[in-house]
Amino acid sequence: MAGHGSHKALPEWLHNRQTKGTDVSEDFAGCCSMTPDLVKRLGLVKELEGHTGCVNCIQWNSNGRLLASGSDDKTVIVWDGLVGRRMARVETPHEGNIFSVVWMPGADDQLVGTGAGDCRVCILNVETGATVKSVIGHQGRVKRLTTAPDSPGVVWSGGEDGLVRQWDLRERWSMDSSNVLVNLTHHAGRGAEVKCVSICPSRSELIAVGANDPFVRVFDRRMITCSRLDPSAIPDTECGAVAYFVPGHLPGVEAAFHRKLRPLTSTYITYNKDGTELLCNLGGEQIYLYDKFAMYSTSAPINLAVIQNCDKRQVPANNGLKNGQSRTAFKNLPADVEALKLQANSEFEAQDYSKAVYLYNQAISHHATPHPILCGNRAAALMKRKWDGDIYAAFRDCLSALFLDPGHIKAHLRLAQCLTELDWLPEATKCLDNFKLKHPEHKKSAAFTQREIDLNAALEKKSAASNRTGAAASSASPPPASSPVLSQYSAASFLRSDDDQVEAMDSDDDSDDDAVRPPSSPILHPGGISSRLGNISSEHSKQEFEFRLKARDYSARFLGACNT
Repeated sequence: MAGHGSHKALPEWLHNRQTKGTDVSEDFAGCCSMTPDLVKRLGLVKELEGHTGCVNCIQWNSNGRLLASGSDDKTVIVWDGLVGRRMARVETPHEGNIFSVVWMPGADDQLVGTGAGDCRVCILNVETGATVKSVIGHQGRVKRLTTAPDSPGVVWSGGEDGLVRQWDLRERWSMDSSNVLVNLTHHAGRGAEVKCVSICPSRSELIAVGANDPFVRVFDRRMITCSRLDPSAIPDTECGAVAYFVPGHLPGVEAAFHRKLRPLTSTYITYNKDGTELLCNLGGEQIYLYDKFAMYSTSAPINLAVIQNCDKRQVPANNGLKNGQSRTAFKNLPADVEALKLQANSEFEAQDYSKAVYLYNQAISHHATPHPILCGNRAAALMKRKWDGDIYAAFRDCLSALFLDPGHIKAHLRLAQCLTELDWLPEATKCLDNFKLKHPEHKKSAAFTQREIDLNAALEKKSAASNRTGAAASSASPPPASSPVLSQYSAASFLRSDDDQVEAMDSDDDSDDDAVRPPSSPILHPGGISSRLGNISSEHSKQEFEFRLKARDYSARFLGACNT
């Protein structure tokens, strides 16, 4: 096969590329430029030795020949990356660890910019070793620099003082320069820190900012007038933000992660070369991708129509459904996808849930479009695996399965379980209430009874906690649309016992149980967090509140063995 998720052999891909040109070029590149077999063959070519301290940052130049590295030894080394030879070593004015190094555009690979723990931003000539510019431009450590190919001589810096500043080689540099582009402390509170910044390559007016919270904020520089740092100034009501992004399960859990010594912080963000994808390494959790649909969509957030509206219309029970799934709406799975699904089912039954998730991922990729059985089965495997973010990923799969097949009984019950384990108890209550309306013949089943037991236990636990803290509101009352999350939670806080009965996987849904089909309503992915805004405080501006409310969910998630 040409690549992951591809049914075509390489000669067929080449023929399609020659005959159809740009119509298939993106698919060709995605399937053939980086295949699983190629990844397995990757290996260490050379180790570059020259620094005497930890190497914190590296960056290739525009043509991929030169590599610049910055280190705790406060030096920058330029390497010939193709042969592994050191070309220059530059002593810098920094008195702290160098955290970021960038090549300056329009300088013929002669200038690099550096940011360090001494709050200083420098521009260095790597050929002469001279310091071209140097300024203590922040009141906190400078964690990241970024540049734009169409803006020669300009560099942006992000510091732990909550500022993003714009530095131009043609201007005088000083702490008092009128070059403050973004001041997060005006909108996200005094404790806000900028951890990383990235300019969109295809739309350089857009700058993404990662902070010491789970949100990624994108600002439009055309909407911002750079200003001087003035602590006494009244913050502007408009900060130039155009979109916020956050994994939907993380707002409100910051304190829980802090207690586990795993603060949620964007340690690195970057756009792809086309500016259609934004990748965020979220320290303390996982890696998240926001694609062009998340980044530029104006759709409403994820709606829980399958919970809230499925009792609006009744359809006769003899509608050709079996086990709550429409047999006529979907063709049989292709043979290779069916084989992967059966392998995944076997791994699930053997309780190797990671392998099951991997195989379901492959099956969905091979199928090219979501399928209710595959989404529902993967949700079950994720709910058993219970890594960070798995319960929310299973929640999303259940929504997808119910959108594709609103009569999917197992997905409806799994959705209720996900909502309970996420501590979204009002929604879980509504989900089970509507299940009883739609499937009265199943309300005495063992699966439904267990969901009710789990939900009641969670409600009692929350009520007891509220009583201990003197909370006035009942934990069973739905929050207003703009209220923050009801409590601090994480997936790990709601692990089920290991001796739970293993749930059987859907194969062809051969059960003869009839089911009632609820109406179809769009589940808009990516979505937002609606009523869960995280730790909103009096220091947060009205605009911060509003943008958190409309924050867009991730498009894809990548897991690592360690992410700190």
